[in-house]
Amino acid sequence: MSTEYLIKAPGEDRRCVIDWPGLRPGEALAESLGWTVTPREADADALVLREAEAGDGRSAVVAAGGRPGHVYHVSHRVRTSEGRAVSRAFLLRVVER
Repeated sequence: MSTEYLIKAPGEDRRCVIDWPGLRPGEALAESLGWTVTPREADADALVLREAEAGDGRSAVVAAGGRPGHVYHVSHRVRTSEGRAVSRAFLLRVVER
């Protein structure tokens, strides 16, 4: 499976969506176990995730901020209706536009 690669500007709020095609028939997203950003930065230029949601075979989050030139690995881990813990990820590059 390939990794999604997204691009955003530092001042842009970008809605990022993850589809979950590997769910079994009848299986659904039941619970978010959390979003993770790597590298984690603790300053005003850090990439921030907000407005997270999950359901109907997809999850979404709004990415804001980030340092120009940095590439972030963003992952979301969920529990399914069958009790499986699964995760998906994408790469997010921040560029000046």
